[in-house]
Amino acid sequence: MAKLSTYALAGAVLFALAPVASRAADLPEPPLLEPAPEPVEFGSGWYLRGDVGYKVYRDPKASYGNPAAAFDGNRDFSGEKMGNAAVIGGGVGYKFNDWFRGDVTADYETPSKFHGRLFCPGACGAGTTRESAKIDAVTIFANGYFDIGTFYGFTPYVGGGIGAAYLDIDHYHSNSAGNPSYKGDSDWNFAWNVTGGVGFQVSQNLVIDANYRFVDLGKVKTKSIPAAGSSGKVKVDDIQAHEFRVGFRYLLD
Repeated sequence: MAKLSTYALAGAVLFALAPVASRAADLPEPPLLEPAPEPVEFGSGWYLRGDVGYKVYRDPKASYGNPAAAFDGNRDFSGEKMGNAAVIGGGVGYKFNDWFRGDVTADYETPSKFHGRLFCPGACGAGTTRESAKIDAVTIFANGYFDIGTFYGFTPYVGGGIGAAYLDIDHYHSNSAGNPSYKGDSDWNFAWNVTGGVGFQVSQNLVIDANYRFVDLGKVKTKSIPAAGSSGKVKVDDIQAHEFRVGFRYLLD
């Protein structure tokens, strides 16, 4: 009789729970959890660069502007030359993909010796004087590059940039009567460059970079220099140079 009562109780419980089980079967399935987004890697693509090099200047153009009748306005120099200089610089850039990258650079060059000859009427016996000065430059460029491809670890590239050049001319000297010296002056100019080079990847983060760059830096003028009862400025124009540089690019990965 006790066993019968136990079976009866179990059957009653199952009968009572049957509607609950039926409703549970009709409930929607729980939503699947979406995978967490992958973390964004900070610094990927950014790089630092540094360069040192040797700068070979092309012959510039120079003139002396003086309203005195003896000078008849502008008087062009002859035999203009600029000495070679060293250049050092650095910058920060971003590699967008395997083909394109860009950077912003700042470079300083050691002073270059300018010299030329200026026709000197009257007091100089219709001869010429030897003129000289020192010119140095700071350049800031925004550059873009196209990496052509990688061959046995070497990646050749071409590129170019635009920016500004700060030119300073100082220690201006003439061998005219009295061997006078004059204070210089400085100018900001629009500047541009074209470049080509090759990079060699020595590790996952380090690339050795050898490159050639042609730069156009604009012009610079002295302060006023007196002559023939009046005064004028010496302008050195078309300041351009070939740069041969070697450096590194370090990827902040």
